[in-house]
Amino acid sequence: MKPTIHERGLALVCALTLMVAAMVIGVAITRGAFVLLVSARNERDRDVAQAAAEAALRDAEHDIAGAVGVPPGRAAHFGPAGGHAFVEGCGHGADDRGLCLARSPPAWQTLDLADPDDRALVPYGHFTGAVLAVGRGAPARLPAYVIERIAPAGATAQMGRFYRVTAIGFGTRVSTRVVLQSLVRLPPPVRGAGEDHGHGNDGNEGHDDDNGDTHEGGNGDRPPEAQERRLPAGRIGWREIANWDELHAHAGP
Repeated sequence: MKPTIHERGLALVCALTLMVAAMVIGVAITRGAFVLLVSARNERDRDVAQAAAEAALRDAEHDIAGAVGVPPGRAAHFGPAGGHAFVEGCGHGADDRGLCLARSPPAWQTLDLADPDDRALVPYGHFTGAVLAVGRGAPARLPAYVIERIAPAGATAQMGRFYRVTAIGFGTRVSTRVVLQSLVRLPPPVRGAGEDHGHGNDGNEGHDDDNGDTHEGGNGDRPPEAQERRLPAGRIGWREIANWDELHAHAGP
């Protein structure tokens, strides 16, 4: 028995319906794959930016500590008598670049950290001589940082000097950026020893044990002031400033 014209038309409709359903499913799978691909790319780009910002924090900490390669004039600004180098609007000179006076709102909010032409920012390796590859597959631009000399609540002169470092890192695209901030402590010089800008490689400076405590070198007893609070030398803590763009826009003119 031959199918009627009505039956042949119904088969066509069913075939077209199945074809459309298959196309919809195929498009959904393709879109899902592209979303996952874009998400993975963005996550990788952010990882690159965060690694670059962390590298800038370490570079700034070497700058503060007076690591090998840092010019003596620069290292002197982190000594007990170097507070004059931290100025309003941050230094722009050969030795005081990126040294900012602590104020409200802070420099890390008012400065455009993403501006490559701002001479208040210290590019990675500017004082330490460190090298970081940029370009294809690496950060699109060198990370940069600024340093503020601060006086935390409850801190005394016997605890040493404290600095707030704010660094920005970029991903493989300039639009991807991460801002990190760390608090750094330089311990006071040991009595009877010269000023030391490092972390104590000559045996006189303190060092950290496994519990994060700082022990004095030399043969003398720990001074009473040092017993008040035992803090590690170098980085004390860090954080990410995820809303830096918003804070910068709010602090602007």
